[in-house]
Amino acid sequence: MAFPEGTRSDDGHLQDFKGGIFSMAVKVGVPVVPVTITHAHAVMPSNALFPFQSGAGKLAVHLHPPIDPEGLTEAELSLKVREAIMSKLPQCQLPHQNKDDSDKKLTEA
Repeated sequence: MAFPEGTRSDDGHLQDFKGGIFSMAVKVGVPVVPVTITHAHAVMPSNALFPFQSGAGKLAVHLHPPIDPEGLTEAELSLKVREAIMSKLPQCQLPHQNKDDSDKKLTEA
């Protein structure tokens, strides 16, 4: 098991992915099984050594279908995994919108 963000989020929002696990998956040719874990930050904040509160009724874990890296670049595999994880995240845990991205969308509109 690997966590593509490399660290726990301070506020529960999905962070940028590091490339290491996708590089390994593409080179070795092993499928990646994305896992979405929701509300973990509320139960065990990034600065906690132990759970802060019970996860009963808060935490949810969703296993996505495996993604075969054959024919994909590392970036393409990363994007497919990110899309799968985001598909089960609540709105409050989706990534923060980058200011540059929102400026780009405004100028494209």
